[in-house]
Amino acid sequence: AMVAAIRDSLKRRPVILVLSGGLGPTEDDLTREAVAEALDLPLEHHEDLMEQIRDRFVSRGFTMTENNRKQALLPQGASAIPFAGTAPGFSLVHGETLVVALPGVPWELKEMWEATVEPRLRAHRGGGQTGQTVTRIRVFGLGESTAADMLKELDWHGPDIAIGTRAAIDGLTIIVRGQGTPEGRRVSGQAVARIREVLGERVFGVDSEGLPEVTSELVRRSGFTIAVAESCTAGLLGKRLTDVAGSSDYFLGGVTAYSNQVKTDVLGVPAGLLAQYGAVSEETAAAMAEGVQALLVSDCALSTTGIAGPGGGTDEKPVGLVFIGSVVHGVTKVERYRLFGTR
Repeated sequence: AMVAAIRDSLKRRPVILVLSGGLGPTEDDLTREAVAEALDLPLEHHEDLMEQIRDRFVSRGFTMTENNRKQALLPQGASAIPFAGTAPGFSLVHGETLVVALPGVPWELKEMWEATVEPRLRAHRGGGQTGQTVTRIRVFGLGESTAADMLKELDWHGPDIAIGTRAAIDGLTIIVRGQGTPEGRRVSGQAVARIREVLGERVFGVDSEGLPEVTSELVRRSGFTIAVAESCTAGLLGKRLTDVAGSSDYFLGGVTAYSNQVKTDVLGVPAGLLAQYGAVSEETAAAMAEGVQALLVSDCALSTTGIAGPGGGTDEKPVGLVFIGSVVHGVTKVERYRLFGTR
């Protein structure tokens, strides 16, 4: 089935064909064998790659087993992609197509893609001269349908540009592709300017990194420090803030107050307030943010409390109800959200 899928994909003459997973040492890891068979190439053992794999195991305090020798086999003519974990990938050119095999582990794939595959793809396409200009506009707080309705005046599929969207958990990306001609660049620039004008403050970056990185830069520029008090997110908010290098300059710490006892004993949320309004309420979110700000002596604080589900919801407080509190220099605000999906 894999051989047939690879051959069928190559018939379409794509610029790149990416395979994910199946590069491990076990019997069900068949990607290298499938690529070799699909392209009628023998598998060749690379002793230098074998030594790199062995060294990787030793550096992590493990002993390499004999079945890992399989990972040093590559289709004839393929070159290894330096690995992030313990599974090397490989790439080779077949006709007009760059064939790439990467591990299935998401963080390994992402790291290897950015470090090795993207540069090879640009070289494969002639130094990156794709004949297009591409601008990515990062947007938060809008769904695809709402954004499309707000931008309906634009020609999404014109002769000189094409506009598309990509939704992710940290917002929406509007992608403007213009032809690599003077007219294409002019029209593309006009479209980008109009999108920024219409969407206003919902745009948090153009050709920028993600929301945590943009937030980091804003906070760093302000000179503020931040603390967090989390209930339903259970540490995830602090984790996202500290994913960014240098976050120790402004992130002081956080309290995961999953139980009411911790909310009261550590954050100082009054027991009477919890009894009157409940843990998932505007009042509790405000008290949590104010409590952690006072506890850690920060300029800013954020709090989260909500019903993650799948149980525990009521008609008044359904699953997905979340309150996010903030305190900035003594000014407290709370926003109410009704989120959808699983916990």
